Amino acid sequence: MSKDTESTRKEQYIQKRKELIELSKFVRMGVKSGAYDSVNEGLKEIYMETNTEIEEFKTFYQWKEEGATVRKGEKAFLIWGQPRKGSQVPEGTNEPEEYKYWPLCYLFANTQVYKPEPKTEAEATPEEEEEEEQELTTVSGDEY
Repeated sequence: MSKDTESTRKEQYIQKRKELIELSKFVRMGVKSGAYDSVNEGLKEIYMETNTEIEEFKTFYQWKEEGATVRKGEKAFLIWGQPRKGSQVPEGTNEPEEYKYWPLCYLFANTQVYKPEPKTEAEATPEEEEEEEQELTTVSGDEY
């Protein structure tokens, strides 16, 4: 990866983070008033209001575990990830300072994925049919 690509990705990350901070300020007021349970829940509700077909959000890997595929070109919805601890040595000191950092978490909605269709008995693969036939023709030693 070239330095230009790396710096562009970092700039995009910073820009997305700034946008999420601004949106979170609005949602935080809703949390204080009791409209939302948490900032992330408020963000998800706002995203769901923009598209009424959205029923659920999951990460890329959660969808993948279910056998679903995220469509090419889809853009993730952003929420806050779990806080992480870090340390940094400020200029002019030798003592590291601890801090908390909330990374971005990328979610995809059910409207952005291809879900696998559940197989019916009529759609069994040839291998599955062969296995069933072998199970039927297996004879135990008692029958001889």
